[in-house]
Amino acid sequence: MNAVIVFPKSFLFGTATSSHQIEGNNKWNDWWYYEQIGKLPYKSGKACNHWELYKEDISLMHSLGYDGYRFSIEWSRIFPKENEIDENALNRYLEIIELLVKSGITPNVTLHHFTSPIWFMQRGGFAKEENLKYWEQYVETVAGILKDVKLVATFNEPMVYVMMGYLTAYWPPFVKSPFKAFKVAANLLKAHALAYEILSSRLKVGIVKNIPIMLAASYMERDKKAAEKADNLFNWNFLDAIWSGKLKGVLSTYTVPESDVDFIGVNYYTASEVKYSWNPIKFFFEAKLADLSERKTQMGWSVYPEGIYKAITAVSRYEKPMYITENGIATLDDEWRKEFVVQHLQYVQKAIDEGYDVRGYFYWSFMDNYEWKEGFEPRFGLIEIDYKTYERKPRESAYVYGEIAQKKEISEELIKKYGLKGL
Repeated sequence: MNAVIVFPKSFLFGTATSSHQIEGNNKWNDWWYYEQIGKLPYKSGKACNHWELYKEDISLMHSLGYDGYRFSIEWSRIFPKENEIDENALNRYLEIIELLVKSGITPNVTLHHFTSPIWFMQRGGFAKEENLKYWEQYVETVAGILKDVKLVATFNEPMVYVMMGYLTAYWPPFVKSPFKAFKVAANLLKAHALAYEILSSRLKVGIVKNIPIMLAASYMERDKKAAEKADNLFNWNFLDAIWSGKLKGVLSTYTVPESDVDFIGVNYYTASEVKYSWNPIKFFFEAKLADLSERKTQMGWSVYPEGIYKAITAVSRYEKPMYITENGIATLDDEWRKEFVVQHLQYVQKAIDEGYDVRGYFYWSFMDNYEWKEGFEPRFGLIEIDYKTYERKPRESAYVYGEIAQKKEISEELIKKYGLKGL
């Protein structure tokens, strides 16, 4: 017998996006710069044209019954040049926030989601501690428009930013330096502490961390230790440092200001498989995407719903409220998207039922978008985007998720059709 799964009445069911991926024409940031000079394979262009169609998008969210929306402010729109504030951009974000609140949608704002002003990066970006004065100026400037915001995250996935930009050189600024990578991580922690000090007296301030589940490639002790090392290096050393003031790198430990968070945003997509390596350049481990399902998403990822439960239970060590700030699937098969949402939410509810403090779930993404180096092919959206006309078309999954959001429950019918049995 499939029972109805009920969530707390205060639980937020929202969606998530980021500025560069949906707004369009973010001409003043580092990604745009590298897109134009051909260092990236795709150009974001007008993306989803959200900067012009934000009213339509918020109206659509409201009509579908979503009561939360996570989005990011584009630093480079606020400061297109050093010490030059674009008041029109600032007012546009204020208007977005006010419209969300008026529509009964809780805004969840991220201050940095991978992109930075190109002028900031040309000065060395987060690799130079002296540049944090520019970050502080940005945070103080946007503080004025955040008065009606309940949740503010300083950084999105800081260790992804570090790994992709400074270890693998897969993303801007295309630097391959373990030394510089951990220096950037330390400065991100300093930047978080600055922002927390500025904002926390009036707002709930947190940080968003991607938690890939690290699975040992075998039962061999060295593989298990390698998985634990990867887990600490990618997932826990950064978060630990917020409170300890010590960031453990590979070669040294960095001192950072002790700080705090009011909540932790958990981004979860899939798991990684880790095995021991003799190569010191690889920190003595090799990690790759885990092969856990025959069917792969458009990103080449396995779907592993139990991982979201493992992520929640692991993050609970910090005894802070948690929000699932991203969880989604890139697929053209919308039936699979419905299954994905239902099965992951089953595990979220299991965690809540066991006493873990999870207060919301934000599906990634509200709409199809520009997926960084993969361009426009991956389709994560509940809303389908026609990139020629910018028409928004809700997929069936958008209505299914809306039903769950409005009722704060997953119906017996949905569990029977899409759910995991005997969970």
